[in-house]
Amino acid sequence: VGDITSVKLSYTESILDEDGDMPLGVTVMVEAESGEVVSAYAVEDEPGVYQADTRELDLDGKYRLFISVPGRGEYVSEFKPVMVSPPIDEITWSIAPDSTYANIEVTTHNSEAEKLYCKWNFTENWESNSVFVPFLEYIPSSNNIRDLTQQEQYERRYCFSEAVSSDICIANTEKLSENLINKSVVRSIANTDMRAKGLYAISVTQKVLDKEGYMYWETFKRNIGQTGGIFSAQPTELVGNIVSVTNPDETVVGYTSVSTSSKMRAFIDWTATGFFKTGCNYSTIKTDSEDFIKELKTFFYNGYRPVFMPEDGILLYLSTLQCTDCRSYSNSTKPDFWPR
Repeated sequence: VGDITSVKLSYTESILDEDGDMPLGVTVMVEAESGEVVSAYAVEDEPGVYQADTRELDLDGKYRLFISVPGRGEYVSEFKPVMVSPPIDEITWSIAPDSTYANIEVTTHNSEAEKLYCKWNFTENWESNSVFVPFLEYIPSSNNIRDLTQQEQYERRYCFSEAVSSDICIANTEKLSENLINKSVVRSIANTDMRAKGLYAISVTQKVLDKEGYMYWETFKRNIGQTGGIFSAQPTELVGNIVSVTNPDETVVGYTSVSTSSKMRAFIDWTATGFFKTGCNYSTIKTDSEDFIKELKTFFYNGYRPVFMPEDGILLYLSTLQCTDCRSYSNSTKPDFWPR
C-alpha cells in the first residue's frame, strides 16, 4: 500500500516437467473489503509477473489478492489490514576479521508494543569496471593486432551492473527486550566479487509482516536451505494464506501480506578499503617467437585478450576477457542516481 504491488505467479511442478508457465488470460486484482478493485496488468517480457497501482489505497482498509486462472479457477487470499512499516534507521557495512567477506546490515526499530517482524528486498548497482585497461585488439580473421581508440578503451573499461535480491531476508524482535532489529545482515559480499571493487549502491525495501506471514517465510527459508543428507530434518509443509475457491482441496503455495514499505539507499566506496582481491593476472608471449601467431591464437580461443605491448615490442601482455572487457559481464547502464 502506497507503492506498486508486484505479483509473480507460477505453477509448482515436477523437475521432469518442461513447461510451468501460466496460461494466457490470467486475471489478477487487489480487492478491498469495501468493494474497491484495483486491476493488475501483465509486465511485458516478464512471464507470470503482474503489477497493480496500489499507491492510493486507504491505510484504514482491508485488502486481499484475487486471481483467476483459465482452466484452473479462482484463488483468493484473506482480507488483511494494512501494517505500517517503520522507517529504516540506517544501512551499515562491516568487513569480516579475516577480510574474506563483508556484510551489509539494516537497522530498524518500532516504538509500538507489538513485536516487529520484517522482510527485506534490495536492488544492487555497482561500477563493474574491468581490472585492466586494454590498449590492443587481436583480429583472428586477419591475424592483425591493432590499437584501440580512446573511446573503445573507455567502453571496455567502464561498465555498470545491477542485480535484484533472491535470498529471503527476515528478522524479528520476538525474543528481544525492545523492538529494535540491530544490524541484521541482508547481503554478504566476497572480497573477490566485482561488487567490492569500486562504488557500490544498495537500495533496500523493508516491509513488516504479521507473525503468521513471518512463520511462512521462515519455513520457506528453512526448506530451501536443507542440505538433503540422510540425517537432515525433513522439509516442513508450506501452508500459506491463499486458497482455491474452485477446488478447496488444491494445494496453493504462497502468502500475501498487506503493508506499506520503507526504503533507503546507501553507497559504499570500496576503493580505499583494500578489501577487493583481484584474481586477474598477466600472461605473456614473446613476439619474436616463430610460433607467436600460433600461441596468440591459442590464447585467444582460450578466452584471453591482448592488453598492451611495451615500447621495446618484445612481449605481448594478455589477460582473460573478464579482466579486460567489462562488457562481457555487465548488464546495465549508468543509473540516473549515480553520483559520479
